[in-house]
Amino acid sequence: MAKAITLQQAASPVEDELRFYLLEGLLPPGRAICVNTTQLIVSSVSTAVASGNPIHMQRSLTELQMRLLLTLLESPGSCPHELLHTSLFCPYEVLLKGLFSPDRSARIEWLGVVQQYRLRLRYAQQRGMWRKELKRLYNVLSELRAKLRPFGLGISVSELDSAYRLVALSYAAGGER
Repeated sequence: MAKAITLQQAASPVEDELRFYLLEGLLPPGRAICVNTTQLIVSSVSTAVASGNPIHMQRSLTELQMRLLLTLLESPGSCPHELLHTSLFCPYEVLLKGLFSPDRSARIEWLGVVQQYRLRLRYAQQRGMWRKELKRLYNVLSELRAKLRPFGLGISVSELDSAYRLVALSYAAGGER
């Protein structure tokens, strides 16, 4: 289960935020994922109070990779194609407001945008263009998988419900897990 903790640094509820995800069962105990939505940086951090640097590792992401990561982190157990597809193509500000704003109207706007992309995917499927419509999504997911691997995280797809999920990767001997 993902548990997000937000540290706001700006007046806007979606600008310059750090978001922490505990991802219990996916990360080693005492670790969390921290995401800077403005600087497009993902970090592995210690949740234990200690002196010194709590950051174990950092990676910069492209905006497209960050869009998918945020959506996966918000729904780590099951993230349908239409949510990922929407997050990839909608304006970044709409995505951030839809995922994080406490404003009900922002959430309603986000759900409306998701519905539009759901219909777009249905239409593509009816025309036999499903793979072509999702090609960019598949490419960015592949790039994101490579960026998440050092964090001990992977992305798998369930053929049963056609949804993606975050998974813990097992390490070979000598790994940090």
